[in-house]
Amino acid sequence: MNLLVTTYIVPEYLKKLEKMFDHVRCEGMMKLGRVLTEDELIAALKDIDVILIEFDPLTRKVLDASPSLKVIASVRGGAHANVDVACATEKKIPILYCPGRNGDTVADFTLGLMIALARGIAAGHHQIMNNVITDTKTHDQNGFCAIDVNWVGQTPEKFAYLQFKGPTLAGKRLGLVGLGAIGREVAKRAVAFDMEIIAYDPFVKPELVPSFVRMSDLDGLLNNCDFISIHLPVTKDTRGLLSASKLKLMKPNAYFINTARAAVLDYDQLITMLQNNQIAGAALDVYPSEPLPPDHPLLKLNNVVLTPHIGGCSLDPYVRSYQMLVEDLENVFSGKKPVRLYNPSIYAG
Repeated sequence: MNLLVTTYIVPEYLKKLEKMFDHVRCEGMMKLGRVLTEDELIAALKDIDVILIEFDPLTRKVLDASPSLKVIASVRGGAHANVDVACATEKKIPILYCPGRNGDTVADFTLGLMIALARGIAAGHHQIMNNVITDTKTHDQNGFCAIDVNWVGQTPEKFAYLQFKGPTLAGKRLGLVGLGAIGREVAKRAVAFDMEIIAYDPFVKPELVPSFVRMSDLDGLLNNCDFISIHLPVTKDTRGLLSASKLKLMKPNAYFINTARAAVLDYDQLITMLQNNQIAGAALDVYPSEPLPPDHPLLKLNNVVLTPHIGGCSLDPYVRSYQMLVEDLENVFSGKKPVRLYNPSIYAG
């Protein structure tokens, strides 16, 4: 049995996989530091039985050209993002995946964005690093004594204490649009900050809703929350869910956070609202076009915190992913049904 690995792999699990397979070959991210093209993937998949993949395009073209492929193992929580699930299912190829692998990672990042945005952490760092709020005068020349030093300046734009007076999280209302694995992890963390938590998710099972979360319709959530955080996949039901008319329901002092996907909301409307100070600010990790072009209007705003789609990026999810995948590969090879199977219909009957 031959295995192709095209993504980052934890060394200890590479050793385990080398014991499971006759041959293990690493391409893509591990060898080139980038995703493979379709043609490169077709060439790499020659005589390969199992592929371990993350971002590479496993399209119908690639699958049709890879007759030896028997199992797809994706380290992602949503294999559909880069795998043609319908084609793999037609070919009776099981797709192993890793649901919930980075729920706590994204949740940590979400709370970090909320605090960085509301309390000026990112903006303060930027202003110091770019010499925006430096001053040639010492604290005593600016009217402060040695035991009460403060970062003040001769003009308001240099007076940091006047600029960064955002809200603390305690007592504020957090609205979660989506209460799946990640949304629930965000809710758990928000409780520790003494926040009131409201969620909208018509698909969540009632038994999965934590006791400290109050469910709401979408309009009520947008109307009443101080922080609104998006935790939805892109589906036919969620694409464009947060339309221009929905976004306009937000309070003028509300903050918007998106670590999910850009396609679930109207970014043009969000940008317009930020430009006109119709909401307090936004922290964004995902965009309609990535990377952002240098003339993008978001780059001209001072009420945003922008990060380059790294909310789910940490070492821990990879360890969890390989724990899941190794377990399910062992299940497949022993004739058992895998625990985490993206296309369960191939095991029907």
